[in-house]
Amino acid sequence: MTGGYEQSRVKRELDDLCSGGQKMTLCDAPANAVVYHDLRARRGGEVSTTDVLVPIPGGYPGQMIDLAFLPEDSPLIGKVKGQPEGTRITALGRTWRQISYHPHNGGGAPAWNPAIHGFHTYLGELISWLTSVQ
Repeated sequence: MTGGYEQSRVKRELDDLCSGGQKMTLCDAPANAVVYHDLRARRGGEVSTTDVLVPIPGGYPGQMIDLAFLPEDSPLIGKVKGQPEGTRITALGRTWRQISYHPHNGGGAPAWNPAIHGFHTYLGELISWLTSVQ
């Protein structure tokens, strides 16, 4: 365990996604987070891809993955489902703004099950979220 979360599981899930071609970065400072790179956004919108930062919960995998952060200057803020919040994180030389996005807690995804869900399945939730821009 590192920072309260199961580091080997996070690395395994990221390795699986990366071996399939997904670009990702594991951050440990200033916050434990995963950055999904170049995720597809709604076709015909202002942007075709975006990066998304997702915090690693301290009790992961027992504690569910929740929330998403978009780059602070993203034109998707206010257009994706979820209220933009005041919380910001600086990581990978960028400032990220929190979006109140809760797929496993009333947001349309199945209830969190640590035996099934993880960063590997959260990718699908993020793609669904980004491609259904309002």
